[in-house]
Amino acid sequence: MHMQTLKRVLALALEEAQTGFGTLCRRMTDRADAALGESARTASPADQRMASTCRLFLREHGAALRARMERAYSALLARAVQTMHTDLRTGLHDFRADTLSLVEDEVVTRQIEVERLLLRLRDADELSLGHLNLIIAQMHGDSEVRERENPFRPYLMARALYDGLQAIVTDEAQSKLLFDVLSEAMTVELGDFYTRLREVFESRGIRSRLLARPTALNKREKERLAWQRAVTGQADADQAMRQRVERLGVLQQQIQQQQFDLPQGVAGAPHGMPPGAQPAMQHGGMPMHAKPELQELVYSFFTPSGMKYSAQPAQSQLRQQLDGALRQLQRENISSGPQAPLALLDRLANLPPGSERIVVELVGMLFEFILNDELLPKGMREQLCRLHAPFLRAALQDLDVLQGAHLPGRRLLDRIGSAAAGIGADSPLLQPLQGEVERVVTVVLEQYERDPVVFANAEEELDGFLTSLLRECDPVVRRCMPALERAVEVAPQLAAVADALRGQLESVNVERRMMDFITGTWAQVMVHTKGRQPDYGKLLPELVWSAQEKIAPEERAALMKMLPALGRELRAGLAVIGMQEAAAQAALDQLVSLHMDVLSNSLPPSVLPRMSVAGLRARFGAIDLDQPIALAADGLRADALPGQSQFRAEFALHGILATVQPDPVLATASSSDDELLQWAHAGNGFELLSDDNYVQWRLSAVAPRKAGFLFTAQGQSAPLVYSRAALLAAMREGSLRPLEYAPLFERAVESLMTGAESLDAAA
Repeated sequence: MHMQTLKRVLALALEEAQTGFGTLCRRMTDRADAALGESARTASPADQRMASTCRLFLREHGAALRARMERAYSALLARAVQTMHTDLRTGLHDFRADTLSLVEDEVVTRQIEVERLLLRLRDADELSLGHLNLIIAQMHGDSEVRERENPFRPYLMARALYDGLQAIVTDEAQSKLLFDVLSEAMTVELGDFYTRLREVFESRGIRSRLLARPTALNKREKERLAWQRAVTGQADADQAMRQRVERLGVLQQQIQQQQFDLPQGVAGAPHGMPPGAQPAMQHGGMPMHAKPELQELVYSFFTPSGMKYSAQPAQSQLRQQLDGALRQLQRENISSGPQAPLALLDRLANLPPGSERIVVELVGMLFEFILNDELLPKGMREQLCRLHAPFLRAALQDLDVLQGAHLPGRRLLDRIGSAAAGIGADSPLLQPLQGEVERVVTVVLEQYERDPVVFANAEEELDGFLTSLLRECDPVVRRCMPALERAVEVAPQLAAVADALRGQLESVNVERRMMDFITGTWAQVMVHTKGRQPDYGKLLPELVWSAQEKIAPEERAALMKMLPALGRELRAGLAVIGMQEAAAQAALDQLVSLHMDVLSNSLPPSVLPRMSVAGLRARFGAIDLDQPIALAADGLRADALPGQSQFRAEFALHGILATVQPDPVLATASSSDDELLQWAHAGNGFELLSDDNYVQWRLSAVAPRKAGFLFTAQGQSAPLVYSRAALLAAMREGSLRPLEYAPLFERAVESLMTGAESLDAAA
């Protein structure tokens, strides 16, 4: 976007931040009052007195504290905006022993307390803060994300709270307690503050994507300059860009000559304003003008939260005539080559001004961008342009087609674009892919009338074709698919077997460390090696017996005799499922420690009866894994997904060398998961961070239920394997990102917005 537009959006965000901080302060003091009231009732007598004193102080001076905090935050925010790319703050890490004497004790104390609160605030809404950091970096064309350049960073709030308390609280003990209680309250209430800030940017088309990379940013900047050169009539402007400018100029003239009305209830809506649009308001909230700028109008058509413009209602006869003309063009494209988008617009040049004309022009310009998108091979772009007529018909029937990325028409365009970019112009797979794309496009041209399911069926068929193509033509995929699919199949079985084992072991005298090992680690060996030799399930009775208290000397002697062979069997079982040496050694060391406690009679007494080896063999020796596995197949624990250890186990059992990426420590669900998984289709291209550089890989196979993902790269014999949790974690942190910086349709809209902005600026 143009810098002036970015400045206007930033100004709106600053206004929201100041308003939101005031709301945050009120909620913070209310929550702190309740917390102090609880302490005054339940704490020790001395703490009760202090809590009551602080609560009384907060009730008498809370308004003054909030006012001071808001003034301090406003000043800090203004300074932060001026110094976005300059870190003038002395951080705690900057203090050194030889300079500490030059710094006042008060400054050191403040920095320590503020940093302590800052860590808590960061953890409170790490996801939204990360999105804002990325948005600010993208706004400034920066490929590196640095929190200190974000004027909305939580440091400012922590500093405002600390300084506000220091200014009005004289007693040190009261100040410390109030800071602790108010810090906790601010942390709890912080989420809504950052969510609203994100919405300010995202509702105006500025979204944090996995695209903070110099290549994408430079590409968009070059395109902006190309638009501006063509708009200003510079002699060296590209001829094709001149044609696009001319078409957009015609549309600009139409909207300036035509009367548009904003629906009631839209004006003044906080999330309905397009980028930079700040119309003057009459009393009552309605805009004083009714003729939008071109950029404003374009934004409204392609943004779900954008303003909806309505012109004079179209005559049904006109719509029928237009649909008939488009149907004829659609039929022509079945047997003939694609028409250039601008040529199709010329054939509809007699269409009278109105909302239909605007939709026709905008969709035509979008397909003109698609025809010139350098990320895609030329032949694939031409096939995409054959969809111009049916897509336009769908958009004229329902404008949501232009706004809903989840709707079938847009999904098909984006899917073809991603597959083409991922396979690449130099791949031998491009020719069969292009043949299939040509086939499904022809099916759409033959079948589409009004039902969007035609687009959805075409996407499904393309997905199936790509899955089969990669499995048949890529030897790495063909070799690895049985292991990938088996890991997913085994996951519910493993969860069911672990539950069944846990239920049986809870009625037996077995030490907790051994129960955890059996249900968490050894169950994997039992399930993954079921039906193979050796049968490691037979070791279960000996494992349980070895972790029971040994009272008689002969029992301890029998255990000592058993341990060497048992250790060898355990190590072999862990090796069979591909457990890494360090992890296997750590697990065995835990068991050695347990067995030492058994031999030294150091185990705590158990209320459950001990069982002999023979009794345990009778109980567990013929344990039937088929019963819990059958329950899993019937739907019990069917939602269980495999993790790193399960993929590693199956690939090891199949004798395949693969790099299985580690799972995150905490696999938490996020609202962005569905958006990230939309990229996870077979054939799509990705970039993997390796030694400070991104290397291209292709997602070549997706396991059922999107439970596992197999990546291959040219010249790499060992594939990369991700569980779902590992894939989402890698995409969130940016170590793995889609090859495209945005979906095809969204890239086209960005180009159109840039052109509209350039024309508005030149008007």
